[in-house]
Amino acid sequence: MITGKAVCNRRGFLTRGAAVLGFGMFGGSVWAEMVKHPLAGKTLPKWEKGHFRISVLFNGRSETSFLVFPDGTSLMIDCGDYVFGGRDVVKYLPDDSRRAGEWTARYVLRENPNGKKVDYFLLTHYHSDHAGSGKFSAGRGANGKYSLSGIGQAMDFLDFGTFIDRSWPDVNDPAPRNDNFDDWTVKHVKEVYSEAERRGIKVERFRLEKGSDQIRQLHGGGGAFAFTPLCSNGCLLHRDGTVQDLGKLAGPDGKRTRFDENALSIGFTLSLGDFRYFTAGDFSGSVKRPDGTKADIENELAKVCPRVDIAKANHHGHHTMPDALVDALQARVIVAGIWHTQHMTRDTMRRLAKATWPCFYAPGLFPPSRREADAGEPWLKDLAPAAFEGAHAVVDVAPDGKTYRLMMVSAADESGTILGAYDFKTMPK
Repeated sequence: MITGKAVCNRRGFLTRGAAVLGFGMFGGSVWAEMVKHPLAGKTLPKWEKGHFRISVLFNGRSETSFLVFPDGTSLMIDCGDYVFGGRDVVKYLPDDSRRAGEWTARYVLRENPNGKKVDYFLLTHYHSDHAGSGKFSAGRGANGKYSLSGIGQAMDFLDFGTFIDRSWPDVNDPAPRNDNFDDWTVKHVKEVYSEAERRGIKVERFRLEKGSDQIRQLHGGGGAFAFTPLCSNGCLLHRDGTVQDLGKLAGPDGKRTRFDENALSIGFTLSLGDFRYFTAGDFSGSVKRPDGTKADIENELAKVCPRVDIAKANHHGHHTMPDALVDALQARVIVAGIWHTQHMTRDTMRRLAKATWPCFYAPGLFPPSRREADAGEPWLKDLAPAAFEGAHAVVDVAPDGKTYRLMMVSAADESGTILGAYDFKTMPK
């Protein structure tokens, strides 16, 4: 990924034809360098065998990520479709001529080394911006049994191997949901899974267990690649293998707190060598303790999280990522699925900015209204300018896991044009 002799420039960055940010270096000068990267203005290179690639997509309607492991195994995380109105609406990119599920599938068809074949789809939780719903669709499938929305639509363009779900086949397991506002998405998910099984696609429940190989390289392996589950269904997996039910933090009476969908999100890390990536859907919420105080479940999640290099912000960065979690992750780069101008809220950004290590922000969008409202905030200098008009954040990790490249790719069209790029050294763990 990075070749040539290393040279130290005047800012202390290592260069091998492009800058490489070393641990301990600060400053928004990184983004100034992004447009000078040799790849800026060029087309996103195809995935190469041995590399780990992460794409956090922007289309203005959903949260979706697409990952390719070192051996070519592919994983789609969420594939939503949500339409909203009002002053906080964001632009739909490339445009509104197609639904989000189709735009996502088209990206995958361009970037997936195995074409239509996608090995895994993982749904973090049952909300329309992550799964789609019958309320926001392009109609019904050819057989009339499912909605062409989110993953239901993508399924008509792509061939999936396995679906992984937080609680299938019982959406009320381990406890009844406390989230009736998105029941149409639950109905949609049930229809999609039924259609998937009719097509021969396996649908599995996520296994929250130490040493799980539920998500693994399927095409020969390669590199020190690992999957580590962290949370699901309101439970945490501790490093000693014990599972903690956060729903019972309220007391020993055995009655479990009823969570909304966000708190039930699936979370995990993926790593290649020393490089680690954290993603946990919309994991957020609180539990009332017996003394009446509230326990923030992201603070509980912090107790089981390792240090990582890149983290996807929980719940689009909307009043999330408390200090304890920020301190546990110590992520160098924060990415975020964005479909609302108030995502990556000011309180979240300030918590991230309090870190004593470099932290740079690469959300899919950070529109003019937010930049004007937050003018003067010191963290603005660490925000990728490529995100101002809408961009996919694409991370490419070298086979040895010692370096990785962040590329901001235009979401305004399907050209794959790189708006800016930067090369980082993996953080010491």
